[in-house]
Amino acid sequence: MRTRAFALLWVLFLLGTFAGLLVIGQMPRIAEEIAGLEYGFVPVALYAVANFLGRMSWGTISDRLGRGKALSLAFLIQTIIFFVFEQLTHPALLLVGKSLVGFTFGGMLAIFPAVCADFFGLKNLGVNYGILFTAWGAGGTIGPLLGGLSRDITGGHTVSFFVSGCASLLGVFLSLLLLKRGKDDVPGST
Repeated sequence: MRTRAFALLWVLFLLGTFAGLLVIGQMPRIAEEIAGLEYGFVPVALYAVANFLGRMSWGTISDRLGRGKALSLAFLIQTIIFFVFEQLTHPALLLVGKSLVGFTFGGMLAIFPAVCADFFGLKNLGVNYGILFTAWGAGGTIGPLLGGLSRDITGGHTVSFFVSGCASLLGVFLSLLLLKRGKDDVPGST
């Protein structure tokens, strides 16, 4: 917990969780208000399927591209979607956008345990990942809270999408730092 690597990973996990859970918490309302989609279960169901597929796919993607590149790609996809979300006024486009966010959000939950193992080894992975996973709790509190407050105060989702887009963009840059950090940088690595 005292390493810069842990702080970087914790912030990355917070950013990814914040953005993904903001959308989950407001999904039926967003779908109805932006694209006129009346059936709130449809975007929730598609998001869940995309999230599942992301969890199944991004582990392989990160094994092939590397953890930093995979996280950067996931954050980049989210950045693009969040910055154009309000223009996704056709129901099909909105569902694609939400599905991409679900796919990348699920993917991040598959990548972070591997990143934790890469940085800190397998010996204490359960404890290390458990501590890292506290970022999920923080993001899960802040994201939906901001989404609800923003909607209540402004009457729309513009602020939420902008903040999530900025958080995801920051995630792109912080993920790129993972590419620059070698295993030699991590205490206890061989």
